[in-house]
Amino acid sequence: MWAHHLLTFYRALTRHRLYAALNIIGLAIGIAVFLALWLDVRFETSFERWIPDARSIYLIHMSVPGAEPFRDTMGGALDELRGDYPQVVGTRDWGQAATVRQGVQVTSEHVEVVDPTFFKVFNLPVLAGDKASMLSAPDGVVLTEAKAKQYFGAANPVGQRLTLSFLGEARSYRVTGVLKDLPRNTELQFDFLVPLTPHMVDGQKMPNGKSRWWFWGSGQVYTYLRLERPEQAAALDADLDNFVDRHAGQDLTPPPAHKVQTLRLTPLTGLHLVDPKDAGVVAAIGLVGLLTLLLAGVNYVNLATARGGLRAREVALRKVMGATGSSLIVQFIGEALATALLASLIGLALCELALPLINAAGGLALKIEYLSADSILEPVLATVIVVGLGAGLYPALVLSRFQPAAVLASARTPGGGRWAGRIREALVLIQFAVAIAFTIATAVIVSQTSYLRHADLGFRRDGLIVVRNFDNTEITDAQRAGLLDAWRSIPGVAEDTAAQVAPGIQHSAHDDSVQAPGVAGEGPDVRFISISDGFFRTYGARLVAGRLLDRNRGGDDTPPAPPAGAAPTPHMTARNVVLNAKAVEALGFLSPAAAIGKRLTSKNEPFDLPVMVVIGVIDDVHFLSPHQPTLPTLFTLNTSSYPGPLAAVRYTSADPRRVSGLMEQDWRRIVPTVPMHAQTIEDSLRQLYKADDQHGRLFVIGAILAVLIGCVGLYGLASFNTARRVREIGIRKTLGASTQDILRLLVTQFLRPVLLANVIAWPLAWVAMRGWLSTFDQKISLGPAYFLGATALTLLIAVGTVAGQAFAVARSEPAKALRHE
Repeated sequence: MWAHHLLTFYRALTRHRLYAALNIIGLAIGIAVFLALWLDVRFETSFERWIPDARSIYLIHMSVPGAEPFRDTMGGALDELRGDYPQVVGTRDWGQAATVRQGVQVTSEHVEVVDPTFFKVFNLPVLAGDKASMLSAPDGVVLTEAKAKQYFGAANPVGQRLTLSFLGEARSYRVTGVLKDLPRNTELQFDFLVPLTPHMVDGQKMPNGKSRWWFWGSGQVYTYLRLERPEQAAALDADLDNFVDRHAGQDLTPPPAHKVQTLRLTPLTGLHLVDPKDAGVVAAIGLVGLLTLLLAGVNYVNLATARGGLRAREVALRKVMGATGSSLIVQFIGEALATALLASLIGLALCELALPLINAAGGLALKIEYLSADSILEPVLATVIVVGLGAGLYPALVLSRFQPAAVLASARTPGGGRWAGRIREALVLIQFAVAIAFTIATAVIVSQTSYLRHADLGFRRDGLIVVRNFDNTEITDAQRAGLLDAWRSIPGVAEDTAAQVAPGIQHSAHDDSVQAPGVAGEGPDVRFISISDGFFRTYGARLVAGRLLDRNRGGDDTPPAPPAGAAPTPHMTARNVVLNAKAVEALGFLSPAAAIGKRLTSKNEPFDLPVMVVIGVIDDVHFLSPHQPTLPTLFTLNTSSYPGPLAAVRYTSADPRRVSGLMEQDWRRIVPTVPMHAQTIEDSLRQLYKADDQHGRLFVIGAILAVLIGCVGLYGLASFNTARRVREIGIRKTLGASTQDILRLLVTQFLRPVLLANVIAWPLAWVAMRGWLSTFDQKISLGPAYFLGATALTLLIAVGTVAGQAFAVARSEPAKALRHE
């Protein structure tokens, strides 16, 4: 029996090649898009799940009022947790920029300083060494496989020596283990692990003599806990407010301390998409994949019911020969499953062919695996079943209900009547509603991406080179001063500076409550940024009111720290500061000019300048992600030491490669032991927009193919309907209708569902794009041009899809159309 059904299926395909090809191509494209986007969604949601028992690992994150949550905590938080909760198993991860020496080879690396309990929390795969004792020796270092090959080649690295310089000193470390290289779906990006030792903690002193390691206002390390049962995690999370109140009362005022700083647990497996903005983007990509698959299924239903009349006599004869309705339903659902299977195989092949292009467009490394734990065969099989049953059920019910007597007595093949025609129109309406919504979304995404590349960020984008490792602990302040002086003498260089912030990156900034005069309460949280001389000139920041900080003006410069061993000097002298426009607004000043000369006070003694005088206001400067709002910011000048790890050089009318080369020559002359890490402003900004560009391109690809599927369905439906109306057109022309009249009639009828689709598409697209744009600090306006343009483009495509067939029918000879009547 099954052989007979397969033969019937084969004959149906070969007898109606056009409809079969359109059905299979539409399904194949939809399945290919769905599989490609599903691979991306699976990758984005798989972070850290490769770690054994990853669901038992939690990160303690910190949040303060008015700011985004921080992933780091103060260094001593884990020690105090162990005192209150002895059962806690935890570790810290303290990232450090380091210089690694092995013979004559000197490279810059990133070292993670961790507790010896690291592998009790993270059960990572080990290639060499004893996991239980790898980090027990204070001079032990663990490498990844790639770094072991880089430094030691094919030799056994265990027992070999490396010199690592970080935290102000160089020490010899012995390789105690080698880890398997970490996969791409992880945020644990490290190549070196060294144990945390007491002398590292003792070196964390603040200007007031307190230890930054134990100060609750600081954030230094990532603190991870292993909690075996979810109820343990829930109980600890519920008690963290009490824990903060018990331990942080002296540093965080006024009480209760947990109102000033809150600690919470975040599951390790949820960290990658913990930001709702990121999770929303991934969900949107998944939705595009599902809607594209839905469009392909709707396309199948539409074409299957439209061409059902061509098989009406076959159904009638089968019923006359004794076939039941249920057996016909089984047969047609079987054919739908076979069509879905064939389309899935073609779609899988298309996905394989397109994946390199998708990876290149999205900056991804997606791949299709067939026999591993991440096999794609199960999703493909599920797709075949869902599409086959979902898309095949309605056509099977329609075809199985044809009445033999009515069919065999009629000279025409049935088309399902007016009701079936309206069903097909409704399906076309759904297809084009989704297609128009996708087109609007694509236009908005492309426009927003282009806008971000050219938006006013408050500083000059061109002619900047950023040095990212200016704070390397092997570089002295005298060498930093020498570097800045040498770079300023390079022909074409106009200015240079050092600071805690640069485009694309920010280090060591802190937030503090700042109070304006005459305002009750503690005041809003303001970000403090320490800069060196020339910062505003280097970046071309725009002065709105007052003047800029100047080292030659009294009161502008932060007083130097006391000598080592001396008692800290209270900062009783008022310091001059510059605000950004957001800070002026947050502090309640009516205008930038109104803020000039006002005296501000801050709360936390370890960092503060108790009295600050506003001497200038600059326009907002957007240095960080376009999704992060510009925060109220206060700038202080510090020339006694060099604040932060970031230097910047402004050049004009010069070749950036030449300037960078001369900068590196000066670096090697002044700091020969440390490699320079620099990048142009274009590279820095590219990293900021990378994720949005990648996901935007995936969305655009999916949207274009969704529109293509809609056009395939419309073409098939137009082909079927025009073929059925050949005799009608002949009669109309015989009665005097012109070719233009016929063409207008056919095109108008085909475009009616396309026009109605806008009623559905416009509100959906408006809500979705309004929500997406709200995640950006700078954004385009959602004007009517996107909606009208998408409608016009879709109509143009639809007219192009059906006009050829309509024109051919409209020009046909009436005699040829009527000769068989």
